[in-house]
Parts: sequence; C-alpha cells; structure tokens
Amino acid sequence: MEAVVLKNHLWEYKSIERFAHITLDDVMNKVTQEVWELIEASIEGNDEEMYKEAGDVLVNIFSVNHELWIDINLEKTTSEKSPLKLSVLLGKWNTKIQSLRNRYSREKVDLNEVGQITKDLVWEVLNFSDPSMSLNQVIERNVQKFDSRKELYKSQIDLKDYIWNYPDFPKPGINFKDISPMLQSKEALRYAVLEMAQKCSESDVIVWLDARGFIFGSLVAKNLGKPFVMLRKKWKLPGATREISYWLEYWKDILEIQSGVIQKWQKVSVIDDLLATGGTVKAAIDLVEWEWWEINNLVFAISLDEKWLVKLDSRKKVAWYKIDSLVSYV
Repeated sequence: MEAVVLKNHLWEYKSIERFAHITLDDVMNKVTQEVWELIEASIEGNDEEMYKEAGDVLVNIFSVNHELWIDINLEKTTSEKSPLKLSVLLGKWNTKIQSLRNRYSREKVDLNEVGQITKDLVWEVLNFSDPSMSLNQVIERNVQKFDSRKELYKSQIDLKDYIWNYPDFPKPGINFKDISPMLQSKEALRYAVLEMAQKCSESDVIVWLDARGFIFGSLVAKNLGKPFVMLRKKWKLPGATREISYWLEYWKDILEIQSGVIQKWQKVSVIDDLLATGGTVKAAIDLVEWEWWEINNLVFAISLDEKWLVKLDSRKKVAWYKIDSLVSYV
C-alpha cells in the first residue's frame, strides 16, 4: 500500500513538472544543487533547512527514476549522517544516470546497478530528512509545495505575439495565421512544444498530420519519449497502407497511414498546427479509429473558434472529442 501511495504521488509530481515545463535535465541539475545545500545546512546545524532540502532531493531523485522507468522499492530506514558518503554517492549516481541516458557512453549500463546506487543514495538522504515523517509524508509535502509554486517556474509567453495575420491569403476572405515567427523563436517554440507535451502526456502514441503538424508532433514525441506516427497525403507512404477520403472546401483529398503502426487500444493524441473547419482532423480521427485505437485528445497550436466556424457540421463532429489548443481566436 505504501508503494502504491508513493507511485501516485510521483505521477502527480510528474504532471506538475510538465505543467511547469520542468525537463529531465532541470531535475538532474536540481538534485545536485539541493544535495550540496543539504550538506551545507547539515554542517551549519540548521535542521529545518536540512529537512527541507532532503525532501526536495528525495522527490527529485524519484522524479528522475520515474522518467527513466527505474523502479525502486524501499522503506524509510535511517543511520548516522555522513556528508562525505552522501557526496560520493551523488557523484556515482550522476555518473550512472548520465551513462544510461548517453547512447555514446563506453560504459555498459546495468539497470539493476543503477537501481541499487539510487537506493543507496536515497537511503543516505533519508538520514538527513525529518525523522518524525514517513517517506510518503516527506514526498507528499514536497509535491504539495511544488504544486503551489508551479506557475512561478513556467515561462510567461503569449504565443499570439508570435503569430502573424495575413488577410486575404491564400485567397480573399481568409485571414491566414502564420506560425513562422513562433518557429523562428527558440523560446516560443520551446514553450509551445512543452505545452503540447503536457497535454499529450497521458497518451501512448503521438499522431501528426501532413505537413505542418509534423513540426510540433515530432518535437512533442521526442520530448515525451513516445512513438510517433505520420498521417500523409496519398502516395507519400510506402508499404501497406489504409486510406480515407474527405472533402475540403471545394475538392476531395486522401489521407493515409501505414498499416499496423499503432497497436489496438493504445491511446492516441492527434496533433496539427491549426483547427478551422475540422474536415482534415475528422478524417484523421476516422482513420485512427478504424482499427479500434482510442483518441485521447486533439491538440492544436491554433484553433479558430469564430461562431460561424464552430456551427459547421464538420466542427460539430470534432467537438465530441477533447480539444486542447494553445491559442484560440474567437
């Protein structure tokens, strides 16, 4: 039961991290910083600060393990505090984790060995934690603390500042939304990708649409470490494919997917740059659902939500699904 509660706390913590745009590298750096702050507080005899830093270290170590799928089960046991031993274990843990992440490492990484050095480090940090609290209580308190601060960590970017409007393009009556400025700004692009990743974190597979959806879909899939699947126009994909035809404003088009690239019952996030009439994304939904895959949500950089658009039959069909957009124009 204790292990189940701990894992639930960690799922909650990871969702908070994604909301706040905290990456694995951020967490790794935080662990190192907090261990040295813990050691400093211990040497100075500042127990309150030491307990606080120990809690921060523990929740972030577990966060790294959770991200890399390293499972450790342990009880809270304590012994005499040793700042020297703690610093040595931190160095070993950092080395093992970085070797695990680095595909060019010459060292062959054994996951059991990584799990054991993590246990040793956690056990040592527990010596510096509040003795009146259980491990789950320490983690829960720090999750709640981070949750109260998550807005402070998140970059304050208005993506509308990075979207240009071009009236009457590509034809009269259309107000074209150009995302080029967003793509040209590393800060805005990073923000957009991390926002989308947070919205796709519960899915098993990321699906994106030809062609601008590829920009965001591939980056989101890489960020989450999830597989990605392309939906392309006809004749663009080799091998066995499944296709669907659909109507745009004045012509018919065809989308294709390679057969067997998604397993049945996997949760899917469909990503595209723009939601307007909804015709293309509805075709994508039908193509995915044809083989009993589950649409978890639809994620867009921009959604055009003017009243006349949302009243269209094609948009009403899309509205049955969970829609997450970064920017909405009403």
